[in-house]
Amino acid sequence: MPILSYFAVVGSVLVALLFVADAALTKSDAPVVPTSSMVGLPKPWHPDPQIKSLATAPAPAPDMSAAAVVAAAPKPEPAAKVAEQPAPKKKRIVRRQPRYDDGRASYAWSRNEPGPFGGGGFFGRF
Repeated sequence: MPILSYFAVVGSVLVALLFVADAALTKSDAPVVPTSSMVGLPKPWHPDPQIKSLATAPAPAPDMSAAAVVAAAPKPEPAAKVAEQPAPKKKRIVRRQPRYDDGRASYAWSRNEPGPFGGGGFFGRF
């Protein structure tokens, strides 16, 4: 418990020093220096009209009627008459639970049923 008495003594000394400093220092009657002269909301921001924008004008639209563009365009193929066949049905594969000889299903959580791990608890013999 000597640590608690140490903190009590040191804390008392520091508080006493605060009272002594308050009494010893001279007090001035000068007004407090303001930290800001702003009153109310700030003025709204407006861009400087003398600064020119560096943004460029948008590019012109491409001329799609030029000879090179027309020549490079893919040619439409004639529509071949193909008889559309319906899409084949997908087979649905269902995995069934393994069953015992008497037709009962086997589950991993069944305790009294013989299983692939020798029966018993959830984890076989353990």
